Amino acid sequence: MRTHNFGVLMAAPALGGDPAARGQTSTADDDSQIDTQSGQDLVAALRRLGHDATLLAADDDLDLTLRAARISACLLAAHGSAGGSGELQGLLALRQIPFAGPSAAAVALAFDKLRARQILGFHSLPVPATLALGGESLDRQALGLLGWPAVLKPRHGSLGAGVRFLGDAASVALAADEHHKPGGDWLLERAVPGREIQVVLLDGRILGAMEVERDPGAPGQICAMVCPPSLSRSRRHGIDNLALHAAAALGLTRGPARVDLILHERHNEVILEVEPLPPLHQAGVVAKVARAAGLSYDQLVSAIIHDLVDAPTLRIPSRQRAESVAALQ
Repeated sequence: MRTHNFGVLMAAPALGGDPAARGQTSTADDDSQIDTQSGQDLVAALRRLGHDATLLAADDDLDLTLRAARISACLLAAHGSAGGSGELQGLLALRQIPFAGPSAAAVALAFDKLRARQILGFHSLPVPATLALGGESLDRQALGLLGWPAVLKPRHGSLGAGVRFLGDAASVALAADEHHKPGGDWLLERAVPGREIQVVLLDGRILGAMEVERDPGAPGQICAMVCPPSLSRSRRHGIDNLALHAAAALGLTRGPARVDLILHERHNEVILEVEPLPPLHQAGVVAKVARAAGLSYDQLVSAIIHDLVDAPTLRIPSRQRAESVAALQ
């Protein structure tokens, strides 16, 4: 087997230093912790698979670092804005360094929640009623039609950072007034009650699903996971079908992706988010779903890099492939 020299890219604070001292927010700190866990786990797995692997800071010197380290391929462990802007993927494509995962354009589109929902809606896929807080004046009529309860969240964000639940009309109006600024980066969406299911895909195929329960006091924090979720075959078929079409609509057909949905007991499913760069640490949803599908962590990493190396690869078990095909029929 040919040995490759992999670079695993992480946001700069993840490699050391105090994010607060660098003027970073708590959101950056959370992303940095996930980056660190994912990066370290990926490097260890790549080395067990027989490759060279190095953690690299995705900072202003990355271009020089890639050349000096003679990197032949890359994995990204840069979550949040560090990886979601598409700038890292654009640089790698410019330098003709292969990388796992979607293109720069696909990542940037999916990371923009407003644009992503517009694309999903164009494809007749269900998304929450959403109001963008920006522009010259606040549309009071649209705010009234949105109703309550509602959720306030960053237009560009990850890991639940900055998400707030607004339980009454007064809090919705107050949040709209506080965050409505020209060029603003906040969204108000109508809250959808129900069970949250995260569907994991690999190279455009269903790998499995996880039901997650969030801490009511901290909407961004997951307090319980169940894999696989307890669902009827027809309900599972429905969410798999939605996830496949959502990922395809946004061009997320390379590498891992995650589609988060809410299942309402009396209404149809709603797509909350489509994550183009889901965290890849061993304790995360992607790795746990892969384990339930019969893939160890090393086998998952091997499947992710199969387009980057010239070695035989382990494919998704036939049962999972059959589910993916059935979901499209």
